[in-house]
Amino acid sequence: MIELNKINPIGIGTYNLDLKNKDKTLNSLLYSIDKGQNFISTSLLYDDCNVVNFLYDFFKQIKKDNIFITCHLEPYIEKKEDIEKQLDEYLNRMNINYVDALQVHASYVSKIPLLETYEEINRLVKKGKIRYMSASNTSFEELQEIKKYFELFSFEGVYNLECKYYENIGLIDFCKTNNITFICYQALRRNNITKMNYPFLIELANKYKKTQNQVLLNWIIKEKKLNTIIKTNTIQNINDNIQSLDFKLEKNDIEILNKFQDQRFNNIDIDWKNQGGITIDKLASQFKIN
Repeated sequence: MIELNKINPIGIGTYNLDLKNKDKTLNSLLYSIDKGQNFISTSLLYDDCNVVNFLYDFFKQIKKDNIFITCHLEPYIEKKEDIEKQLDEYLNRMNINYVDALQVHASYVSKIPLLETYEEINRLVKKGKIRYMSASNTSFEELQEIKKYFELFSFEGVYNLECKYYENIGLIDFCKTNNITFICYQALRRNNITKMNYPFLIELANKYKKTQNQVLLNWIIKEKKLNTIIKTNTIQNINDNIQSLDFKLEKNDIEILNKFQDQRFNNIDIDWKNQGGITIDKLASQFKIN
């Protein structure tokens, strides 16, 4: 089994995997593992369960103990029994006998109280079907409440150059203080950051002879000390991601990246109850460039 201190900081995201070219995508995943990546995050919601079904073929070639996999509880929780039922669906679809971490994808997906949800996840940890509990897309107050009663391995949340919501409110510092690994999704905002053509980022890419995305990953992982999940469908992108860690940013350049953010994200009121507004999981998808 993968120990927590052996997890590669560049995790494998599975949202929007290219399932039209399954052989190519599978080969890319296997290449990722060969290059040392060993963390996968997935969800039943991704492509209506087809991504999880695809991972069945992946686990036919890769021993489960060599992969750390995090799964998300989705909006099918009417009662606590639904939690184990949903977990079993993950296990059956991927043909594995445990997951490494289970987390509520966003706090609004469970119709029972959040602490009751985590009490049931904790029961499943004791049962041996889950190794660790994690959290994702909660408010700072919700995370603090969960942490009062349960130990958490990780928190999966949005973070990138433009959108620093969780840093601004102190949640990232809380995670570091409490030994909770913060895992960024949309660290590159699906290439929308590079599409902005920020002059300072172009200058940094030229200075270090790297791509803009490589500069951003280097900053997030090596300087901010955060983990990431990045979806890649090609071997070239995998190589680019891995090579983002083979250089060191200068102090002044780090400060430029630390100070910058797009205030438009800070002006959005998060809809924590999913009542028609912008929920936290959709925050980084705003202001996209076509």
